[in-house]
Amino acid sequence: MGLTGLAGCFSDEGGDDDSTGGDELPDTEEVEFVDTEFVTPTVVQPDNIQFNPYNDNNYSWRVGLVLFDDLVYQEKYNNTFEPGVVTDWAVTEEDVSLDIREGLSWHNGTDITAEDVVRKLRLELHDGSNLGNYIDIDTIVASDDHTVEMEFDQPLGETMLLNFLMEITLDTPETYYQEFLEDFEDGGDGENADGETLAEYTIEDPIGSGPFAFDQTVEQELHLELYEAHPDADNINFSGYHFRFLDTNEGRWQEIGEGQIDGLHSVFTPPNIVDGFPDHVQEFRLDANYGMGILWNHDHKHFGQREVRQAIAHVIDRETTAANAGPDTEEPVNTPTGILGNHDDTADEWLGDYAEDFEQYDQDTDRAAELLESAGFQRDDGTWYDEDDDPLEFPVKAPAGYSDWVDAIQTFNDHLNDFGIQAEFVSRDEAAFWGQDIYGDEGFDVALHEWANVQRHPYFSLEWLLDSGDNETVRNYDDSEIELPPVGEDSGSETFVPAEDLQNLAMADETEEEREYAQRLAWVVNQDLVMHPIMEKQDQSFISTDRFMTTSLDDPDAHVDFPTTYLLRQGKLVAREE
Repeated sequence: MGLTGLAGCFSDEGGDDDSTGGDELPDTEEVEFVDTEFVTPTVVQPDNIQFNPYNDNNYSWRVGLVLFDDLVYQEKYNNTFEPGVVTDWAVTEEDVSLDIREGLSWHNGTDITAEDVVRKLRLELHDGSNLGNYIDIDTIVASDDHTVEMEFDQPLGETMLLNFLMEITLDTPETYYQEFLEDFEDGGDGENADGETLAEYTIEDPIGSGPFAFDQTVEQELHLELYEAHPDADNINFSGYHFRFLDTNEGRWQEIGEGQIDGLHSVFTPPNIVDGFPDHVQEFRLDANYGMGILWNHDHKHFGQREVRQAIAHVIDRETTAANAGPDTEEPVNTPTGILGNHDDTADEWLGDYAEDFEQYDQDTDRAAELLESAGFQRDDGTWYDEDDDPLEFPVKAPAGYSDWVDAIQTFNDHLNDFGIQAEFVSRDEAAFWGQDIYGDEGFDVALHEWANVQRHPYFSLEWLLDSGDNETVRNYDDSEIELPPVGEDSGSETFVPAEDLQNLAMADETEEEREYAQRLAWVVNQDLVMHPIMEKQDQSFISTDRFMTTSLDDPDAHVDFPTTYLLRQGKLVAREE
């Protein structure tokens, strides 16, 4: 392919010396097609990868980043939304109209139309998306080949709607998913002819919508090839995108340092490792909009007790934990509320006049002892025991490859062990952790997990903590009604119904009532600790400019998840001529 179509694709924003290894991004007319591939890691064995995103077992989201297109993309530098499958939108108090990008096709050659977006949106709502609290599913229709229309049950502001859309990927071709949708809409549970549910179904031969299509798996690699019919293909001057199985951070760091791979999507990398990389390895830091927290199994006889959760929170020093985990990229949560913005101190701004009334959970072992004693525990020979003389001890499960999480565990386990709570780190490989421990049958007592869900507005992190399906299927947490003192008070009782407050928060977008509902929900997180938020991170993404040229971090396009997969769509990840 000659890249004559690249004309006009490169902006003046990229191309400084640091970002391109000494060169500037070329004029588009000078770019030649290179028969090479961009190589990045995957943590799932390529032979085991399946491509149904509704099945958490062995689905590789990293592959999905280029195999599929998102409806919209969030640019975090200016906090704006960029077109994807949806190129424009109109939002009124009654309805929404979405313009669908022309020229898209599935990788089997079938045109992508508005009907494909309707199928995806309806599946999302049947699958439990909270977008269904605001959109009448029966009104989601294709008014023509490139327009989707839908009506509100409850009105949403434009920003809230786009926050919902940014997490939706066009990955449900008719061939694989239409029978699930039809079963849902006939009143079933969403099963196919073989009796498989959406969460059980596996796909081995994916039909994508993105700029790279499935080719083959070869030993330890999964190979995608450029899909030349994609509208962004003219911006891409290399033939393949390969995913190599590397299940540890150490392996990923070594291979990008040695030039054996070309990029890392999102890998925590401590300062000493970054400093040791060759000059041609360029780091991008992006707001992650999530962070690590402690996940409890609320069915456990100890962690189902609020006093135990609060006591543990008082034992752990979050500042030391974050500093040891990632001094440049991890920020300790100031006040555990479930609201993002600890890197720029905007999180506590949502608390307003109540900020001083929220529990800070500073390290205070006297208060921790008081809470445990109130729950019937006593300390004997330095170890805490419950009323049945069972010691307060637990394994903490976490993926071994998440080295920042591992460093965090080692720090706060020391705090707990010194206090008489015996905590032990259980190292798991990433696939087993997510597939068996968190979302499978193996289970956990205590584990680590993200406490927010990548969207910045408080609605989404608070919804993730207080009204997501994980409360029923993972945390065993009853979020229907929660009795607590009123916001800001030490005593008294009020019934909080998170689902109702979340709905009010969503509809209060950019109104005076917005802060009030955010405070009520943050109060529930702060007092009941469905999870314990420890730290908030910045993502680190890396591109080696040895074989590829790219833009700089000053370019807003470099602040879209992730530089390794979004910049190529913009013509800002360019293979060097061999």
